[in-house]
Amino acid sequence: MKKFEDFISEGQARKITPDKSRALSLIKKANERDEYISSLNESPSAAKTIIFEGLYEALKEYLDALLLVDGFISYSHEASIVYLQKFPSFTEYEVREFDNFRKIRNNSKYYGKPIQEDHLIRIKKLFPILKNKLLKMLKEKGV
Repeated sequence: MKKFEDFISEGQARKITPDKSRALSLIKKANERDEYISSLNESPSAAKTIIFEGLYEALKEYLDALLLVDGFISYSHEASIVYLQKFPSFTEYEVREFDNFRKIRNNSKYYGKPIQEDHLIRIKKLFPILKNKLLKMLKEKGV
């Protein structure tokens, strides 16, 4: 995996003035998405895709809120995920799995590949862990 600084030098992320207001807006949106996705019944096969992509997007919004609070903006999902490597509270496994979710989501969204049952199981298992860690960090930063 690349380093976050590589994404900055490539222009896929940049330093900005920290923006707590925008971060709060993203957190609100992520919470609403999480609440809605949690209410869905996953019986139809299409629901797997909707649930997986929704959980991924909620995590990405929490993560982007963290970047904003820390004074960064990312134009790349990969850059945002790599940013987590800076924090010891996120294990290498968690960062790598989040990046795998990014790849699965991209393959589904842009190439029509189906979300497999094990993909859904994995994201549902890791979602609350990543969400709670991100929200804890945001709270510690005053958001």
